[in-house]
Amino acid sequence: MKKYVFSGVACLFLSLMSCAQDAPKSSPPIDPVDQQDDPPVVPTATEEPERTLPSQLPTISDPMFMTGTTPYESKYDAGKWFLRPLEKPYLGTITKSGNDPAMISFGGGLTAGVSNGGLNREGQQFAYPNLVARQMGVANFKTPLLDEKEANGTGIFLYGEPNGDFPRWLEVTNKLAHLEPGEPVKMTPFPGLIHNFAFPNGGTIGASYPYCPSCKPQAYSSRFSDYKITKDTTLLKSIQRKQQYDFVIMEDFYDAFVNWIVNQPRLDDRFSLANYASVPTYAMDAMVNKGQKGVVFTIPHFKHLGFMNWYDIEVLKKMAPSIAMVYWITGNAAVANHTQEFYLKPTKYTEGVFGTAEKGKPIQGQITDMDIIDQGEAWFADPERVVNPSVRKFAEKYGLALVDLHAVYQKIHDGTYLTEDGLKIDGSLKGNFFSCDGTYPTPLGQAVIANEVIKAINLKYDARISLINVSEFIRIISSK
Repeated sequence: MKKYVFSGVACLFLSLMSCAQDAPKSSPPIDPVDQQDDPPVVPTATEEPERTLPSQLPTISDPMFMTGTTPYESKYDAGKWFLRPLEKPYLGTITKSGNDPAMISFGGGLTAGVSNGGLNREGQQFAYPNLVARQMGVANFKTPLLDEKEANGTGIFLYGEPNGDFPRWLEVTNKLAHLEPGEPVKMTPFPGLIHNFAFPNGGTIGASYPYCPSCKPQAYSSRFSDYKITKDTTLLKSIQRKQQYDFVIMEDFYDAFVNWIVNQPRLDDRFSLANYASVPTYAMDAMVNKGQKGVVFTIPHFKHLGFMNWYDIEVLKKMAPSIAMVYWITGNAAVANHTQEFYLKPTKYTEGVFGTAEKGKPIQGQITDMDIIDQGEAWFADPERVVNPSVRKFAEKYGLALVDLHAVYQKIHDGTYLTEDGLKIDGSLKGNFFSCDGTYPTPLGQAVIANEVIKAINLKYDARISLINVSEFIRIISSK
């Protein structure tokens, strides 16, 4: 089993667009914490080459979580869903002429269909923009699907011990995308017009930032062979020169937020999403400055993401009379105890704490600042403090539909989300919403997101677009 190292945080926003993913692995670009002062010392694996493209699996830097390899063939049949006839819906005020809207979408991994830790064909097929386009009757919405020969894409991971208390993964080794190292990494080109321009760590900034050969996320947009991205032309400008659109889906900030949570030892206002500088982005304004209709999204709280609940601190608080977690911040010792709000990330030291805890006995542990989100960090990282209010104001300014992912993910986390056909949506480790990476949805989860988008469109634009029967959707696509 090969060892993994982080290739760093992806190019997130203009304030961080120095291509942080190519920064030295031993020193995160935002926080100057001296890790050598942090007990226990975490060794950096350098004897194995790093991944050509960053994985979307939160635990990829810890080889202990990888238990083996496996082949994978998709168990879903997309054609059985997308080729079914559907009555044309009433689209309200979306288009003035009554014709089908020319629709495009921008976003990160959520909108691209990332699942199980990587960009793959199965996830792309069931990405919510495709599901929404079908319900809207938009027949010419095209996603840059990976070829069948590269169906497992940039690398996916499946649970190796489905009944275990803590997650372990098998790395899928067949049908991987051809990745040629370089600046940027080369992927198999996708020819022709595209309508879903989302890609991992993309979003609106990913579409508007100039050509950056050393920025690894640009590998994805570089495969859009009909859209030239040069020093003088951004992806957004190339799109707007090539095709007109009157409806746009804009999902942003989700990937940047997750990268921040996963990769940074200290969460504070030095990250662009912790202040108003980058929300909304220049690109968001540019995408709707000609009166286009569309949809924007709030982002979830980190505590409602699947991977942040693999090791639930509330479980320890119920087990032990007291908890004292010692960690170091810039050379100074800090302690998080059972009376405080704090969260533990999925790391080997976190699992060590859970694995040695005994019911009825005090819990004491030494961890690093990378393993914990303490009370102060939780305040900085609350998207309802800065990001989401700004997105709501942007939606109101331009008359856009708003999908409140913050509220949706909270309901899923609380166990109170039911689909219109009565299916309970479960965001836990063994639930039906998150794929094996604990970050991006399963096909069922994508159908849930699609319905939330449709509800927002219907409400804002007086449309009558039918919702997906989620139970029927899963039954149909699973009958391969």
